[in-house]
Amino acid sequence: MRALILMAIGTILIAPALKRRKQGLQKPMRPLWAAAAETSFQAAQEIYGFLAGTNYRKPTTFSLASLAALAAISIWITGLIWYMALLFGFSATLCICLRWRQIQRRRAMELAESWPTYLEQTRAKMLASSRSLPYVIFEQTSVASPFLSELIQRGRREFENSGNLEKALKTVWRAGDNEEVTNYICSALCATPGSTSSQIQNQLSAISATVRSRNELKQETNSRLSGVRTARIFILVIPAGMALAGLSFAGSVRPFLTVASIGQIVAALLLLATCWYWSTKLMHFPAWPTQAMPNTNHELQELR
Repeated sequence: MRALILMAIGTILIAPALKRRKQGLQKPMRPLWAAAAETSFQAAQEIYGFLAGTNYRKPTTFSLASLAALAAISIWITGLIWYMALLFGFSATLCICLRWRQIQRRRAMELAESWPTYLEQTRAKMLASSRSLPYVIFEQTSVASPFLSELIQRGRREFENSGNLEKALKTVWRAGDNEEVTNYICSALCATPGSTSSQIQNQLSAISATVRSRNELKQETNSRLSGVRTARIFILVIPAGMALAGLSFAGSVRPFLTVASIGQIVAALLLLATCWYWSTKLMHFPAWPTQAMPNTNHELQELR
């Protein structure tokens, strides 16, 4: 049975490659099997992107469920008992979620640090070339952050196709995936049409200064809270140490697998998670003031 399950998993993973090999054959792959193979391959690509650090989109429920099932089945095939396999599958999914959060934090930090420099370079180009904002803002090619470079490229393509600055900024906003600094900057830039060149330059300086001051304030707040975050780790270390001490006294894990013990463990974990979530909310840096983009497009209004 375990061998059959392992063969089925391997077949689903390599099916897309086999499909490309057999494109010249007359008999195509069945649609249902092809869809299942392609979906599994996309889920594997998404998980690999999280591990490699190239994918910052929120993982889909299907990808997380597929990873948990694959990890659990793989451990079960090696001969371990079922609840250890389930625990391993849950741990693998939790690691992917933590990796996604890490990538999101790095992306937000890089965008917050890169946007002020980019706006100042845009203002300098407006002064040097005497051209308007729409023809300068998406012209730069040397961007330090790969995340900001991706946003600028998307905005440039939209502006080249439509010639509309507002549509290009909306494209940047959508690609920003609800990142606070990007939302604020796109909202502020959408208010520039109709202003003179000197007014736009002053607005670019004001936006850049606002973002820089907020970055400095955030860094100062994080440095003051670093000790609190370090102390909070003991909330996890102490229960883990007590659990290990209990295992050493009991001699085995069997006394902890009763219904009462499992209920107590689940209640303790829920209480720990609640306290952790509450403390995270208390230490969370205040969000940017809500500033919606012009609601000339109903689709954009639904996006917010």
